[in-house]
Amino acid sequence: MDMTGEPRDHGNMEARITRLEADFAAMKIDIAVIRATGATKSDIAEVRAEVAEVRSEIRSTVAEAKSVIIMWVAGLVFLAQLVPAAVRLIERYI
Repeated sequence: MDMTGEPRDHGNMEARITRLEADFAAMKIDIAVIRATGATKSDIAEVRAEVAEVRSEIRSTVAEAKSVIIMWVAGLVFLAQLVPAAVRLIERYI
């Protein structure tokens, strides 16, 4: 101990500084990795544009599927009305 009552190694200051330097080096590496792999504003804008394009394609595909389903249902309803009449005609002439 010196005259101020502090231990001469200042509470193991040398080891703490060494640990801080190692932590700082690790943080620099982490930041470099984040910068290398992180998304930028332009990356996000590109993804948004792609998502908007996919949404548009999905909407057109759904609209097309709806119209096909409606056509099938209308055709089946028409056939459901036509089949009994056809059966009666066949019975009448056979």
